[in-house]
Amino acid sequence: MRLRKFNPRWCTLLPTLLAVAALLSPLASKQSLADDAVKIRSVISDLDQPFLFAYSAWNKKATVEDGKAVVRNTTNQGGAGFNLTLDLSQQGDASPAILVKSGKANQMKTVRLMLMNAAGQKPVWWFPMPPADDAWHWVTPVNGASLETPNAMEVETSEPLSLKQITQWQIIGDWAGGVPTDFEIDIIAIVDANQQMIAARQSYAQQIAAKITAERAAEEQLRKTYGERSALSPKVTRASLVAPNRIALEIQAGKMTNATYGRYQPNDEDQLEERKNDSGEVTELIVKRDGRVLGSLIGENREFLVTHEKVTGNPLLEFAADDRASYSIQIADGDTVEPIKVSRKTRVNAWAHGSNDVALHHTLYLELPDSIKPGSKVKLTFPALNTFETETTFVFDPNQLRSESVHVHQIGYRPDDPIKRAFVSCWLGNGGSLNQPKTIAFSIIDDATGKVMFRGEGGLHFPSTQTESMARTANFNGTDVAKLEFSEFSQPGRYRVVVDSVGCSFPFEIANDVWTRAWRTQLRGLYHNRSGIKIGPPHSDFRKPRDMHPDDGYRVTQSTYRAVEAGNEAFDKLVAGDTGEPVNGWGGYHDAGDWNPRRVTHMRVTMAMLEIYEQFSDRLNTFDLNIPKSSEMPDILAEAVFEFSCFHRLQHANGGVGMGLESKGDPLKFEVSWHNSFASYAYAPDYLASWCYASVAARLSRLLEPFDPKLAAEYLDSGKRAFDFAESDFAKDKAAGLIDGRDNTWIAIDYRNLAALELFRTTKDDVYHERFMENTSLKDDLPNLFRYAIAVQRDHAFAYASLPDELGDKNLKRKAVEAIERLAENALTYASKNAFNLTCCDQFKPQFLGFYSTADAYDLTRAHALTGKTKYLYGAVQATQFQSGCNPNNVVYTTGLGANPLQNVFKLDARFTGQKVPEGLTPYGNIDFQKWNDNGISWPIKWHLGKVTTPNPYAWPTHEAYWDLGGWPMLEEFTVDAWAPNVLVWGYLAMRNELPTSQ
Repeated sequence: MRLRKFNPRWCTLLPTLLAVAALLSPLASKQSLADDAVKIRSVISDLDQPFLFAYSAWNKKATVEDGKAVVRNTTNQGGAGFNLTLDLSQQGDASPAILVKSGKANQMKTVRLMLMNAAGQKPVWWFPMPPADDAWHWVTPVNGASLETPNAMEVETSEPLSLKQITQWQIIGDWAGGVPTDFEIDIIAIVDANQQMIAARQSYAQQIAAKITAERAAEEQLRKTYGERSALSPKVTRASLVAPNRIALEIQAGKMTNATYGRYQPNDEDQLEERKNDSGEVTELIVKRDGRVLGSLIGENREFLVTHEKVTGNPLLEFAADDRASYSIQIADGDTVEPIKVSRKTRVNAWAHGSNDVALHHTLYLELPDSIKPGSKVKLTFPALNTFETETTFVFDPNQLRSESVHVHQIGYRPDDPIKRAFVSCWLGNGGSLNQPKTIAFSIIDDATGKVMFRGEGGLHFPSTQTESMARTANFNGTDVAKLEFSEFSQPGRYRVVVDSVGCSFPFEIANDVWTRAWRTQLRGLYHNRSGIKIGPPHSDFRKPRDMHPDDGYRVTQSTYRAVEAGNEAFDKLVAGDTGEPVNGWGGYHDAGDWNPRRVTHMRVTMAMLEIYEQFSDRLNTFDLNIPKSSEMPDILAEAVFEFSCFHRLQHANGGVGMGLESKGDPLKFEVSWHNSFASYAYAPDYLASWCYASVAARLSRLLEPFDPKLAAEYLDSGKRAFDFAESDFAKDKAAGLIDGRDNTWIAIDYRNLAALELFRTTKDDVYHERFMENTSLKDDLPNLFRYAIAVQRDHAFAYASLPDELGDKNLKRKAVEAIERLAENALTYASKNAFNLTCCDQFKPQFLGFYSTADAYDLTRAHALTGKTKYLYGAVQATQFQSGCNPNNVVYTTGLGANPLQNVFKLDARFTGQKVPEGLTPYGNIDFQKWNDNGISWPIKWHLGKVTTPNPYAWPTHEAYWDLGGWPMLEEFTVDAWAPNVLVWGYLAMRNELPTSQ
């Protein structure tokens, strides 16, 4: 839980200096009444009843025992509370206090008390935890904070704090670092302020007075520096509505100039500056010209220059933008009014690589006393802002004025998709939640003509107060979410969703080929991530020379290190095992936006492609991917052959296959793939990689046979030899006692199971079926296909259920279908418990690494393929909503798709050459920062983004916490195997049979 500091303008009950005392952090003055007499005025709770609710880490851990609240054996990331009716309006000068005892295991520094009133205001007080001395201590708030001047407000408000109708109290952890928590509370009371508390208040007020004086001086200096309007001034980019009485004013501060790539033309005055790592190796050679950094030299002989990105422009004076007196608004010919409240959301939307230079996009939400009627001309004047413009005008035509609040599925729908839906929501940044009405009138209009094609009524779907049951239980939207259904509308065309009182959405289509185009775009991403070949016209506008190919002198050698021993990122072991033996290692897919590694496990996406091809081969034999052609085989198979060939070339004479190709680490700064300084090493063969390889070889061989029997036979023989090697290699390590200590053993066994099944289907040899039976989950009475770290056999079950009638066991096939249906039902249940119907079969799947950007709904598409039940198709289409534009940022998470796709996915070959990121790249997407916030994930917040983002990035709702920058690896990077869900789900939605009218 993130708390927003109390704004002194809210409080009219105390003198100004005391009112602003809550602006500072709890570090200033800690107040404890452990040894002083306590004069209790009233009691909030004596803990004589159990908690009404507890959440997050305190769920089922916070209890009431013998009249005391007990919180232990958990962390500080939770809370618990109770509803009540209480009037504290006559006790504003008093302070809350708690009688608390710290346990020996406690590491939490601060406990918090939050009250909630009937108006939804949520004041919060911070209490320092007493020492763990087995004694009870009375503690009072930091800085002696009174009831009328709390330490913080969870949700900002322009209204004075009301203490008259208190409806709820909560005890909350401080949420700092997830540390152990161990304490008891005996009573929560209201106490008179003693002399020590009064002194603390006065001291704090003096600190605030000095702080305000310094801030005003700083503001004046900022006005002198950035107040004059010029070409560098922030620019107003849009004005629209997010609610009938709320204007969204968008301002861009700063603009980034992209990098360029070309041959270095030296200047006699140029200065070269080396930067080295801790080992003394040169990692970057910087060129300075006229005293300024020009760029970095790359290439074997440092012959090529990558100029550095630059951000230019003045910052927005945020203190002026946040002041409602800075604005006047005239609607139609009416009187000019000021907004009654201003809130702001500021996000970084450009970040120069390797620097702290950023550009900022500000959205100011101006709340008006009355709603704006359609057709009204609205004039906003803001001379106090340092923007280039001093005013802007727009006409509120909801059919034409796009609103941030209206989220639509920009991939679109097939006419026979059983569900069609849009959403309405807007988080107001430091203004918190925007309430949605119970009913919302909307229409579907033709994008070209504006003709109304459909009218409907939606309404509030998921309030901000309702928790979502995902990997953890919380509300991940930070605001109300409304839903608009138009499933019965099926007429082909290009449309917009219009919310009558707010505005319209981005355009979307209803067409027979929307999913076909989406699927093709995702598969094009594979071509754009190919290694070892030239990429460019006529196959793509994105240009990349041939890279990392031994024929060009690039060094690829064999290592003795096996990835099963210590993982596939043990770079030191890989390099230490280098034999110097040249290897014909090239091709495959770059792992991500950089170019290391190329792993055999990437072929998960290849298997997904082949699964769809095998289901719909009659429709896909002529499917065009616009890729280079060297034979007459279908493009889908040609793409699979390109990837598979990389590992086929790496196969050893004994049949073994290693994990793939890898360098000694991430590439040097500003290098592109065709100037990669690091050599590559081939992993030594191991059983896991060989079983994985064998599964692909068997399936690909079977599908290639009608087009290239010779190549199919070669691949099948290769797969059989890899399987035999893996059996022997595994047995050898098992005999040596090495298997049980490896955390990847269960993954290897799953690959063995799939390889045996694919070889059985291709060869019809019962020996492979016997091997499959040794480890299949289908032997269980009630097979569970998803047991992470034990066995995940979703793919295996579908492959078995899809065996030809003459192959396999009928009872096992029945169990496979039933097990897939159980996963599908789990997925439907999961989707019903969150606002945007995000979907997966396992409730505890972490909310990162593709959770938000890909549709984990292939259990649903497979269940539909096997049973024909429409509810599974409904669930599969529903699962694609968030990734396709039905999200708070209104973006499509795959480049080149929809009206508003991502622009800056982590693709260094594009970034360092100043090219547009090519189509078909899907990044990892949003992260639940409350759960996943170690430095490897969140370093951009700490070092670059946190100080300039409003609110702090950690306070952003998870469903909006995505920044389209191109430089944040854990959000914006990708691995091609992570695209498998999109390949499976979009491919099935594209190729499936038309839904019968009766369904």
